[in-house]
Order: sequence, then structure tokens, then C-alpha cells
Amino acid sequence: MPDFDYVDLEILYQARKSKSGISPEMISQPDVFTPGIWELADKFSSLQEKNLLSKNEEGLFEITKEGTNAFWHIESPLWLNLLKLLYVKPLSDVDCSKYLGEPIPAVQQALEMIRKKGYVMMSDLRKETKLLKLYDILPEGVEQLRDARPSRLLIAKSGDKFIVELDNGEGVLYEVIDDLVNPLRMIMTLSKEQVKKYK
Repeated sequence: MPDFDYVDLEILYQARKSKSGISPEMISQPDVFTPGIWELADKFSSLQEKNLLSKNEEGLFEITKEGTNAFWHIESPLWLNLLKLLYVKPLSDVDCSKYLGEPIPAVQQALEMIRKKGYVMMSDLRKETKLLKLYDILPEGVEQLRDARPSRLLIAKSGDKFIVELDNGEGVLYEVIDDLVNPLRMIMTLSKEQVKKYK
């Protein structure tokens, strides 16, 4: 299991969002994180050495397939990608949704599922006037992350719909769309009875 810190996550997230590539100067924002430009340049070089970033013709950094797989592996269920995120840093459900590019209801449902399994702990965090739910990974979640294996490969084309069944029998209906960054669109959550109809 790769060992990332919050700066690595932020760089990979920004590179994944960017259409043309990024540079250390582009993401050096004091309100996001505080490392100096030289430390950021070292981080970029390190991620490039690990084949998580590559340089394009303009000299900007783009995310590689390996970089995308670090947190956004298409074969990984949402709950597993959430554990990968929370292994880096405790985050709110809103931040998890932002980083993974998933709808907040789907993220909240997956977080609640792994909380009930004892993989994460939830605590309340007051930020200005808002009360946020902050999630932190527990040793059981780390163990689950280490034991995780990629699921079987699914080949789908744009317009295909499929259901991800959760451990409690409920499910989420997704549609494949023409978007390289977020190829899945959540349509609706399904009850146990609705999931059984599709079996």
C-alpha cells in the first residue's frame, strides 16, 4: 500500500482535474497547504519517479494511469477509495466527495457503511457556523486496505447502466457517461427489494 501524505494527494487531485497539466507554481496556494515552492518541486519529482506523474510537451505535469489508480481506481468500490483517502488524512464527508468526484449522498452512504463495520470513526467538527462530520480511519480499516484485492474487471460502454450492491443488500444504480475524469453518474439508490428485481 503506497504511503502518501496530504500534499501528494492534493497534487494528484489537481493533476487529475487539470486538462492541460499543472506545475508547482500553479498549486502553491497558502489556503490549501503551506509547503514552499522547492518542497513542492521535490514532491512533483518524487511522484514522477514513481510513475504517478509525467511531463507533457509544454513541461507541465499530467497524471498517469498509475497516478489515477492511486485513489480513483475504476475497479475499486467507493468504500475502498474512501479508505485510501482517509489513510492519508482525516476528512469530512464533503471533502471526500470533492476529492473522489462522487455525489455527497453516495459518499455519505458508503462512509456510514464502513463506519458500521468499524473501519472508520466519525466525529463532529465545527467549522465557522457549520457542523461537519469528520472521518478518520481505524486500525481495522487499515487492515482492510492492506488485504484489499482489485475486483473483477468490468468492460462497459457509454450508456450502460449497472448496480453496485452494498453489503446490507441495498444498491446504487450508475450510468457510464462520456467523461474521462468522472465516467460514472449516479442515478439513484436502490432498496433491497429493488436490487432483488435485477438479480
